[in-house]
This record gives sequence, structure tokens and C-alpha cells, in this order.
Amino acid sequence: MAHAMSHQWALLHGLNLEIESRGIRAKAGDPTTEEAILVLGAADIHWQGTSQPLTAADLQWADDLWGMTQEHLDFVTQLGADLNPGSLPCCRLLAGVHELVDPLNCGLAAYEQLFSSLQELLPKRLAAIQTPSEA
Repeated sequence: MAHAMSHQWALLHGLNLEIESRGIRAKAGDPTTEEAILVLGAADIHWQGTSQPLTAADLQWADDLWGMTQEHLDFVTQLGADLNPGSLPCCRLLAGVHELVDPLNCGLAAYEQLFSSLQELLPKRLAAIQTPSEA
């Protein structure tokens, strides 16, 4: 959901951001959950993404990495332990000092709650790293 919302926000604001979404338990190619599709669709965001696991190559590619939980950040630390520290992204919790609950298998209301939180958080994070599109 965060990927779809970030992509939509960047388009609406004319920003040139490369956005990728990864998971620490994601199975490559799994489709976006039905609940996420419903919540995004209600906000007129049409999305058909697939899951991808986080890899060391992703850490070397990214400039910024936002996790939903401390477990996510701990996984990043472990995954990047053998990499050059200068090649690692800036890693932090998306919600500052708070964790966001993963809505997987928690029903539609959990997805709606996460969507509401992401509506507030993502514009702040994305605005801080924005790059105007080239004309």
C-alpha cells in the first residue's frame, strides 16, 4: 500500500522519485492483498503490485529506507552487516518513534487504519527527499 500511495503522491506533485517496496518475509511475486486493493481503490489509486523480498542489493541501491517496525530495521541491520557502511541507506521508522501494525491477515479495518496513517506520514517523508521532475 505504501508503494502505491507513494507513487501516486509523487505523480501528483510532479516529483521524480524511484520507489521500491520490499518485505522481510515477502514471497517474490505474491500479488497485493485483496484488502489493500479495496482500500487503495476507494481512494482512486489503482494498483496491481507484487511482493519482493528485501535483499542486500536493495540496501546498496536505496538512499532512504523506512520500516514499519523495529523488527524491520533490525533485519536491515543484519542484512547489511557485511556491506560497506557508506553504501547503506538512511534507515528509520516511517512513523518516527512509533511502529505501524502490519495489517496482513487482520482484516479490512486494519488496512483502512494503516492507509489513514500512511496518508499523514508519507507526504512528510516524501517531501523531505523530493526531486522535481525534469521537463
